[in-house]
Amino acid sequence: MEEKRSKELMFYHIGKVVKVIDKSDSRNLDKKHKAVIEMWDNNIITCEIGNSNPKDNDFVIVLFNGLVQAQGVFMRPETVTDILSQEAGQQIWEKYKGFLDKSKPTHPFTG
Repeated sequence: MEEKRSKELMFYHIGKVVKVIDKSDSRNLDKKHKAVIEMWDNNIITCEIGNSNPKDNDFVIVLFNGLVQAQGVFMRPETVTDILSQEAGQQIWEKYKGFLDKSKPTHPFTG
């Protein structure tokens, strides 16, 4: 019988910081700095920011770790790796969002 193997992968996606979780907003039990981030594909995640120190509304790059298995791809956000300039972030954000808009199904009668 053939053994089914899973394959690890890593990739990066752009996101926009909704809210950096401040010490005054929570009791941080694991001592890891976190932020709530809106991703380009309309997902909202909470992930570690390490020592990157983003601010609310900053564009960031988030490292995801994934696992490809027979059941599909499972991915989890790992950490923020980059804080982008507003100009670069906006340009990349719009490119990703444009891809998302093009991939949405249209209604057969109304477009």
